[in-house]
Amino acid sequence: MIEITERWGLAKKGSWEFSNQEIKIPNIFFLEGEYFDVPDRAEITISDEPSSRFSVMRSFFEDQSAAFPKTFAYPESIGNGLVEIKGGEEKIQVLFDQEPDPDAELFVIGNAPELFQRSRTLYERIIELRKKIDHHKLIYLPGIARVNNLALLTYLGVDLFDSSLVELMSSDGIESSNWLTFEGSPESNTRRLMEELNLVRKAIGSGRIRDLIESRVRTEPWMVEVLRSADEDYELFSRGVPVTGNTLYATTRESQTRPDIKRFARRIKDRYEPPENREILLLLPCSAKKPYFYSRSHSRIREATQQTDWTSLQELMLTSPLGAVPRELELFYPAQQYDIPVTGRWIKEEIEMIINQLRVVIEKKDYKQVISHLPEEMDFVQKEIDCIDTTKGDHPTSPDALDRLREVLKDEAGEERGNVKRYLKENLGSFARFQFGPEGAELLEGAEVRGRYPRYRIIEEEKQRGMLVPERGLISLTLEGAKILKEKGIYQAQIDDFYPEGSVFAVGVKEASDEIRPEDEVIVLHEEELRGVGPAVMSGEEMKQAEKGEAIRLRHYP
Repeated sequence: MIEITERWGLAKKGSWEFSNQEIKIPNIFFLEGEYFDVPDRAEITISDEPSSRFSVMRSFFEDQSAAFPKTFAYPESIGNGLVEIKGGEEKIQVLFDQEPDPDAELFVIGNAPELFQRSRTLYERIIELRKKIDHHKLIYLPGIARVNNLALLTYLGVDLFDSSLVELMSSDGIESSNWLTFEGSPESNTRRLMEELNLVRKAIGSGRIRDLIESRVRTEPWMVEVLRSADEDYELFSRGVPVTGNTLYATTRESQTRPDIKRFARRIKDRYEPPENREILLLLPCSAKKPYFYSRSHSRIREATQQTDWTSLQELMLTSPLGAVPRELELFYPAQQYDIPVTGRWIKEEIEMIINQLRVVIEKKDYKQVISHLPEEMDFVQKEIDCIDTTKGDHPTSPDALDRLREVLKDEAGEERGNVKRYLKENLGSFARFQFGPEGAELLEGAEVRGRYPRYRIIEEEKQRGMLVPERGLISLTLEGAKILKEKGIYQAQIDDFYPEGSVFAVGVKEASDEIRPEDEVIVLHEEELRGVGPAVMSGEEMKQAEKGEAIRLRHYP
């Protein structure tokens, strides 16, 4: 039985109960014998001889040759590929062209070394298998693990590897590292492989596996190709990507297409609705400090806008890799977490992405006027969008630029401030729709917004429905808020007839909404009775498949 404790996309960390022993995943089977170099920190070995080491796979690989299991070389010798482990209930299937058996727990891609020569075919084989089996089933890819590709293959949903390729490289005098291979001293190949495994595990646990992958794939073109193919399969890879996270370093072209970046852009298109009473769209640059509201540059701009009717302004930050970030969404991941290299020069892909996202926002509302308060290096916006330029080549925070901005806003918006309470409510309503979909706006119906930015609370007759939590960048629901959204049938998990306290485990989940992603707010029900609310630990799809593991961390329960 497999228990996943941490995940990011298809990469997962946890354990597998196998033959009454526990195997950590991801993991590497190190070949053990007279000619093999097993690192001291290895946890599992493959051997055809009795060993003092943890040789849990010996019963499966009893037909082993010197460096590679014979069964993988001769598919006609294994029939349907299904192997039942003696003395245990686990089943393993070695696959070539067969369909995966639903009873198996571990699937071995038997001809992986052959597929390794054709990167696109290898990717398609792994992903085809991963789509057919449950998330809580394991994939073992024998014979192709190297130090520099371990993170990428784990990202594709592979859980187990072996050391046979780096042992072969050692015998040929080739040294493997995390950035290239070269002739040299190969004695440390398996040790480096073990070190990379530990790094991959840490990266999954800290939510940084994607950053690690982007630093590794630059070493070989085929790995960049595979990562780009994975980014095209957004629906598959995004399910396990949390809606909150740590600092995101967007330093490569591939950063712009990672699942969490794509999710933000897709929600701008599919979920975002500009607040109703905004007549003027004000285009602003991003800032190094996040959220933008607290940056020195935006504070100076705000001093100028505060002398006008700022409640009629829709502020929109233009930036890479997100494209366009409405002011009211600046806390939503990854808008307050991303970091990018700043050169003052924009590449073609960034320009196209920014303009496309800007057009998406403009098409959602008939703005009275669009004002560009952008630096000179972003003049490509003025070439594509009909707008008033208030910087005219000056820095956005220069006195002259700020004076022009102030005067233009006085002419376009006036000086009399509008309804501030309505402004705040509309902002939070826009945020709620972005987080929960169109139904999220119901949270604000009949309620008011209290508190100081960024800790806004949604209150109705002294009952709190939810609170904007800046650390999470999400609205955290109370039971009162859960009651409102319960009627909309979204972000729900149906459980067996019990009253959970603290956590809901996957074994107790009967059904879950497909839109749930890790860290999403989940409404826990038994039939129509509200049993709790709190953040998801896994996706809704995984909740339905899993037999072990925490599914939801309850914050409130009756």
